Parts: sequence; structure tokens; C-alpha cells
Amino acid sequence: MVTSIVYTLIGLILCFVLYIAFRAINTGMEAKKANKDLENSTNISLDNQEDLIKKLTELKELHEKKILSDEEFAAAKKKILGE
Repeated sequence: MVTSIVYTLIGLILCFVLYIAFRAINTGMEAKKANKDLENSTNISLDNQEDLIKKLTELKELHEKKILSDEEFAAAKKKILGE
């Protein structure tokens, strides 16, 4: 009688420990996925910034060479910056 109660308690404790372990693993996997998504969005943002800088630099060079007037330069700059 006592042994069956002890075995039942041990079984319940084991089930509880497994439940906690699976929850911890699931939480870790969700955090890893969220971190990966954040990293991907950061990389995309950096690529966009580099592209924006390249376009603005080219635009500045055209303006300095007097290929673009002040008005054309300002309009193109607004278009690139999305204003």
C-alpha cells in the first residue's frame, strides 16, 4: 500500500518535471525564432541604409558636377528620402 503511494508520487513528480522541461524548451525555441526574425529585419534595414547612402552619394556627385540643378537635386533627394 505504502509502496504504491510512493510510486504514484514519484510518477507525478516525474510528469511535473517533464512538463516543466518541455515548457522551458518551447520557450527557448520561441525566443530563438524571435531573435532570428529580429536579426533578419536588422540586416534588411542595414542593406536599405547602404543603398540609400549610395543613391544620395551618386546624386551629390551629379549635383557637384553641375549635371543637376539645385531644384532637380532637391526634388531627387526628396524622392529618395520618401518625403
